[in-house]
Amino acid sequence: MFIVLEGLDGAGKSTQIRMLRQLFAERGVESAYVHFPRFDAPVYGELIARFLRGEFGGVNEVDPYLVALLFAGDRAAAGPQIRAWIAEGKAVILDRYVYSNVGFQCAKLPAGERRDRLAQWILDLEFGYNDLPRPDLSLFLDVPFAFTERKLTEVREGDDRDYLQGSRDIHEDALDLQRRVREVYLTAAAKDDSLRVVDCSDPSGAMDSPEHNFEKIRAVLAPILDAR
Repeated sequence: MFIVLEGLDGAGKSTQIRMLRQLFAERGVESAYVHFPRFDAPVYGELIARFLRGEFGGVNEVDPYLVALLFAGDRAAAGPQIRAWIAEGKAVILDRYVYSNVGFQCAKLPAGERRDRLAQWILDLEFGYNDLPRPDLSLFLDVPFAFTERKLTEVREGDDRDYLQGSRDIHEDALDLQRRVREVYLTAAAKDDSLRVVDCSDPSGAMDSPEHNFEKIRAVLAPILDAR
């Protein structure tokens, strides 16, 4: 079983992955987890961190094709380990995968032919040339944008922020970019049945509770979970 959680920055993917891994543990299924990008990975990890710190230029100053190569290279290096876990029968859960590259890089181009061409180029690069395994299902956690805006303007701390070395993440700082990233994800989901949208809002339009959102995720994953 191979599952990916996608979403805007601050969407709560880490919380949902913890709950999902706990569910697998309760069912006696061993799980394996990777968060992309891997900032501690050789070569690509440090380059990606430097890009996100703005050392190579602003968010719209670096060609998205070149940025896509960095993130794709990190995943390509992890590909053999992912395949090994799948072969061992583990439930593989990833925090971001190929569609994160599509979402964040294509959002830097205007909607239309250029954006579509870049999206297809990334998919061909990662699943074709780099021969990455395809997930059974990818879930885009679609959170209310007001929640995203609030999360990204808060001071975010923790070990997973060490890559910034006191700087701000240029992707997180660009709220207009985050809006366009959501647009790219929703467009992609309309074309690809393996990318599903999970509405993380409550009936009032506010962010729903982690527990309620996890039940929504379980409902989408039910056919895969029940097959174990």
